[in-house]
Formats: sequence, C-alpha cells, structure tokens
Amino acid sequence: MNKRKAQRGFGYEMPPDRQLVDIYFDQKGFAAQAALFYTYYREHHWRSPRGTPFRNWKVLASDWLFNHQQTQKLRQRLKENQLQ
Repeated sequence: MNKRKAQRGFGYEMPPDRQLVDIYFDQKGFAAQAALFYTYYREHHWRSPRGTPFRNWKVLASDWLFNHQQTQKLRQRLKENQLQ
C-alpha cells in the first residue's frame, strides 16, 4: 500500500509534488516555466549551493518567476534598442 504524506500546498512540503508546482505556475501565468523549475531544483536535490536544504518551494518559485520576468524585460529592451 502506498502511504504518501498528504500535501497541503502551502509550500513547506519538500520536495513538492510535481502537480502542485504545475498548478502554482499555471495560476501565475507561466505554465511553461514549471517543468524548468522542477527539473532544475530536483537535479540539485532541493538544496542551496552550500548544501542547505530549502524549506519552502513557493519562495523558490516566486524568485524563479521574478528572475524570469526580469530576463524577459531585459531581452525586450535590448531588442528595442537594436531596432533604433
């Protein structure tokens, strides 16, 4: 029998259930980023570069989306500058 810990979706369950990550990113309007985020942190074992385990995946996801948006804005500005 598969006894799986019930996840409440608050962000403290580590590692997170992939479906919860997909839902979170979809709600934020960046569904395509969910797979990239999940794969990146899964490959790093949900740990910081110093090896400390992360405690809340939603904080990581929020930072990931902020950085993604900033990168998009920078690319747009560079593109606009090239056209001038």
